[in-house]
Amino acid sequence: MAVQIIKATKQPQGTVVAADRGKEKIRVCAYARISTDSDAQETSYEAQCRHYTDYIMDNPEWEFAGVYADEGISGTSTKNREQFLKMIHDCEAGQIDMILTKSISRWARNTVDSLRTIRKLKDLGVGVLFEKENIFTLDAKGEVLITIMSSIAQQESDSISRNVRLGIQYLMQQGKGRLNTRQFLGLTKGGEHNDTLEIVPGEADLVRRIYREYLEGFSPGMIARRLTQEKIPTPAGKVTWYQSTIVSILENEKYCGDLLMQKYYVEDFLTHRIVRNTGQLPQYFVEDNHEPIVPKKIFYQVQGEMQRRSLLKREAGKLRFGSADALKGRLVCGCCGRILKRYIHPDHKYTDWRCRYRAYEKRSMTREVSPGCPCRNVPEADARNAVISAFNKLPTLRDRLIRMQGSLWNGDLKRIDVMLEHNREQRKRMDSRLEQLLAEPQMEESDEIRFLRNEIGQLETERISLVLERAEAANREIHIRLALELLETMKALHDAPYGLKMRKNVEEESPACHEYDEFFSRTKYIPEEGVLDRHGWMVTFSDDLVVRYLENMTVLEEGYEVKFKCGLSVRTGL
Repeated sequence: MAVQIIKATKQPQGTVVAADRGKEKIRVCAYARISTDSDAQETSYEAQCRHYTDYIMDNPEWEFAGVYADEGISGTSTKNREQFLKMIHDCEAGQIDMILTKSISRWARNTVDSLRTIRKLKDLGVGVLFEKENIFTLDAKGEVLITIMSSIAQQESDSISRNVRLGIQYLMQQGKGRLNTRQFLGLTKGGEHNDTLEIVPGEADLVRRIYREYLEGFSPGMIARRLTQEKIPTPAGKVTWYQSTIVSILENEKYCGDLLMQKYYVEDFLTHRIVRNTGQLPQYFVEDNHEPIVPKKIFYQVQGEMQRRSLLKREAGKLRFGSADALKGRLVCGCCGRILKRYIHPDHKYTDWRCRYRAYEKRSMTREVSPGCPCRNVPEADARNAVISAFNKLPTLRDRLIRMQGSLWNGDLKRIDVMLEHNREQRKRMDSRLEQLLAEPQMEESDEIRFLRNEIGQLETERISLVLERAEAANREIHIRLALELLETMKALHDAPYGLKMRKNVEEESPACHEYDEFFSRTKYIPEEGVLDRHGWMVTFSDDLVVRYLENMTVLEEGYEVKFKCGLSVRTGL
């Protein structure tokens, strides 16, 4: 049997070498990368670009195809390396025959990325020459050597990442953690070495406004909508505020002068994925690290208010924060205690508020007839007029407000603080004793250990209850103060000395209330124009005033009972 050999007429794909191209010049480019701006001059961004430009152009057999260089980019991933990706695209377009680069570590520190791109280029007939290792990817042994060297480069990157992390943790232990203020509202880096936080005055006023409006009753979503409507830029310079942004500002301890480090960490040095630290790594807390924007008591009052609202949302019939309609959730049926719903006539002839179980016969599945709620419907105009009337009765209750404030500071708040301190001391003693017992070798858990665990659990339950009770009392005191501030504004329009006299009375009754003076003086709220007349009387319904000061309004058989957040209640007629 005779075998006839048919000679190949085409070069197999991926085997193009310089000799096969005859006298045609090889189009050669170079790739350079530095991961930081602190590399030595000989390996710097400019030095590498200049070196490869001269090196390629000095070779008569090569045609210069450009230098692709990424500056300040990590080599553990290719997805953010714009010049690298552009170079691969140009290779696919047939504009490059060979690539020069300093070493495998400059090419990529990720073994998978390195091999994937090299195989892709090899299929295109493009070779990569690594100068330091003297490896050419189109050679037979190239891929084996590259696999080994890429693995070494990846391991080296892992080692560097671990060393950097240890160095950062060492600095954190000394209270000198890294500070990122690139998208941070109100604070920026300062000091001789840019290692301290300094206040940005204009932005700090916005932070104080956010804290105040939250304490007044606005939800994070409502605050975000208001800031967006006013076209105030976000910390990132965007035009739209989101609820999550407001929440992050309210929960950030840096605004009260403290610093908690390592809230997040890099989970994988290859993917650079950042995750929240929920106990995987130690955290470092520095108290009084820098000048605060808001007082600590205001900050912790906000944290308590967030917990209080979270609990309120779980209870049926309670006010739901965040409604765009000021009266929504605040009108209560005086007969059955349910929240009234807003009803708009299909032809928009009128709008009123109704109890969903108002008086009409309801037929059940058993066809039994049962009467509904006898609560009357409330026209929206009447509800608004009742609110205006209630606000105008507040000045007559000024002395009562002052007494309530003094009673809170000298009564409930002082009592709760004493109980919390006693709870902390007991918990500390029991934790210490339990730690001693657990350190001793024991065959099984003793009765004393079980007793201590039970007692510690009860103390924690008691502490949570006391914290919530204090938050409720402190929230009431804040709203008393805000109500007094509103009365000052109302009376100042008619009689300025009256306002000064009231401030003096507050000092005599409750000196402790002045801990927040600076914060409230910086964030003083002035009702919008037209709400108050020149005599200080409220003449126009204001959504802002309702959200800030009104708790709810109960619809009675005749008239209304209006309850304010400060704890006062007034009755007003139809």
